[in-house]
Amino acid sequence: MSDIARPVPDRTGDQEAQAQHLQPTGNGPTVNDEQALLAAEFGDPDAAGFYARPDQDDTAEGGEQA
Repeated sequence: MSDIARPVPDRTGDQEAQAQHLQPTGNGPTVNDEQALLAAEFGDPDAAGFYARPDQDDTAEGGEQA
């Protein structure tokens, strides 16, 4: 940790007040049915909802699978 104190902005108390500070970014989905496109490309998602190539093995390069 640094020895320099960082300024902490005042925080509003409740979620309603915090929601008033949110700014729309326009960064929403770029397609209408993303799940159908992912399923067509990668097959059905696994139990956790992740889409992956059938030949993809996360442990092949020494990584540990969680």
